[in-house]
Amino acid sequence: GDREMLKQSLQEARYGKVGQLSRDGLRQAKNIAICVVTLASRAAIEGGMLPEEAFSMVDGYILEIEEMTDVVKIEAAMRQAEFEFTQRVNDVHASTERNALIEQTKNYIFQNLHSEIVIGEIGHRIGVSSTWLSALFHRVEGITIQQYIRRERIRLAENLLRYSDYDVKSIASYLAFCSQSHFGRAFKAQTGMTPTKYREKFGDFQKNKNR
Repeated sequence: GDREMLKQSLQEARYGKVGQLSRDGLRQAKNIAICVVTLASRAAIEGGMLPEEAFSMVDGYILEIEEMTDVVKIEAAMRQAEFEFTQRVNDVHASTERNALIEQTKNYIFQNLHSEIVIGEIGHRIGVSSTWLSALFHRVEGITIQQYIRRERIRLAENLLRYSDYDVKSIASYLAFCSQSHFGRAFKAQTGMTPTKYREKFGDFQKNKNR
């Protein structure tokens, strides 16, 4: 979680050679970047980041790297990933109040983002009343459990719109929204734009497809 230490580490002199993972220069750069991003995610998990969140970030970065054709941009994405994982761990340690029940709740949510999540079921799984858990979560996180669920679903939707070719209706269904229109309203409320506009602006898959 120490960004300054990461900067110093990257500036240190290196001895030896990077392992050869491919005879093709572009493929070599991609393979090294994927290794670094994967190792950074594992270190971040050890540092306290939620596994499901780390795995989701890895997937997004790998999809982005695979579409790149510029070695310089690949290395930049690799470094960006290292700093983003470092910041996420820093955020974990900066939290003034952490609670094991809250982390269990978040883990349950991340594991079930693709299906309907009932707060009462979360409480049942971790052994507390849903009313007490809801109050605790709101006090610690500053938002309700439902708001947190919606926020994380929209974040995952952003990744899918950026890096996949799933249409908006399929994404809405995949993330357990009751309808495409409900998904659209929730997405716009959080991002300020519709899913379609978001993909037009940020969708790497669509951009590469149209090249």
